[in-house]
Amino acid sequence: MDINEKTENKFSKETLRKSKLFSGKKDLISAVLKDGESYTKKETEELINNYLTKEVM
Repeated sequence: MDINEKTENKFSKETLRKSKLFSGKKDLISAVLKDGESYTKKETEELINNYLTKEVM
């Protein structure tokens, strides 16, 4: 890894559910994120956005 690269912190599904940043999206986090996986805030926002904008069949 390059010394100039920033690494984002990763958080568990439960930690993200309890965070103030996603306080209004707890149900979405439960539906979109997998147990036992870790996600950055950016990854979480992207997964939620993709879920909300996908086409309904």
